Amino acid sequence: MFKNLGGLGNMASMIGAVQQLPEKMKELNEVMAAERVVGRSECGRVEMTMSGTGLVHKVDIDPELTGEDLQTAVLVASNQAGAAAKELFATRAAEMAKDMNIQLPGLENMIKNLAGGGA
Repeated sequence: MFKNLGGLGNMASMIGAVQQLPEKMKELNEVMAAERVVGRSECGRVEMTMSGTGLVHKVDIDPELTGEDLQTAVLVASNQAGAAAKELFATRAAEMAKDMNIQLPGLENMIKNLAGGGA
């Protein structure tokens, strides 16, 4: 009569893991705030350092770069750094879910999409 209830143990484990999620997300955000990623312009004359949470910490700009070239280089470097931060966050969030043994169909893709999917 109860032989098909074997999955309830897995469900209870998953519910326990989900209850830990707010604290684990707080820890993840603290770690990501300490992580650093770098974006560079295609010309290599602008470099932006950003935390894993997207806070810009440093911008190095070649002083000879001006006008539209400067604007483009800053845009490219900031977009690269932002994409790197999102990718790092998605990777770490997926690792956290795996460590917590949260196994939901499509969870990995959902995390990637929430983090921007590398776009």
